Amino acid sequence: MDGAGEIMYVIVVGCGRLGSRLATELSDFGHDVCVIDRSGSRLDVLGSGFNGQRIQGIEFDSDNLTEGGIRQADALLAVSSDDNINITVCLIAERIYHVPEIIARINDPARQYIYEKLNISTINPVELGVEILKNRLDAKNVDTIADLGDGCKIIAFTVGKKDGYTVEELQEKYACTVSGLIRDKTVQIPQKGEPVLCGDRIVCTIYREEEEKLLKALSKEVPIWNQSL
Repeated sequence: MDGAGEIMYVIVVGCGRLGSRLATELSDFGHDVCVIDRSGSRLDVLGSGFNGQRIQGIEFDSDNLTEGGIRQADALLAVSSDDNINITVCLIAERIYHVPEIIARINDPARQYIYEKLNISTINPVELGVEILKNRLDAKNVDTIADLGDGCKIIAFTVGKKDGYTVEELQEKYACTVSGLIRDKTVQIPQKGEPVLCGDRIVCTIYREEEEKLLKALSKEVPIWNQSL
C-alpha cells in the first residue's frame, strides 16, 4: 500500500488468525478498516477495542461488500482460509468495483497458478515460511573471520544462488576484495574472470554497508509479495 502516513480505507475479507491480526494492526495504525466474515465467533475475536466495522455474512455477497464500503475502498485484502472465497472476492473487487489495490492470501500453493492466470497479486504464507526458515539456516553459513576496523571486515559465506557474476564484477559492484574461493572442497585463489557459482564458499574483505547488499544478492531471495500484476 502506497503512502506512508496516508490514511486508507481497507476491507479485510476473512477474520482468522491472519485477518484479525491484520485488521487490528491496520486499525491501530490509524487506517479505516472493515472486516467481513461469515462467522460471528471469528469476528468476536477482534474484541471490544477494535475501532473498525465488522460485517457478518457471505464474504463475496454484493450487499455485504457494499455495506462494507467497497465503492470507497483504497484496498481489499482477501485473507480467508478458502482460496475460492479469496479468488471470487478479488475478481468482484477488481472487475465490478475497481478497487485500486487488491491482494489475496494463497492457502494451497498448488493453486497459485490460478491467481497468476487471473493476475491477482498474492502473498503465500506457506512459501514465505519455508523460505524464512531456509534463509535462517543459510545465515549460519556466514562467518566473520576478522574485524579490520573502520567498518571493514573479512567474511566467509556460501553462495545461495548464481546471479551471473564473475569475481571481478562482484568486486566492482560491492567494493570488496575476493581473496579465496572454496569449490568442491578445493581452496583456490580466484581469477578475475572466474564465474561465481551456487555452492561456492567465498572469502572476501568488505565494508559493513556493502555486506548486506552482497549477501542479499547471492542468497536465495524471500518472495514476500508475489506480484502477478
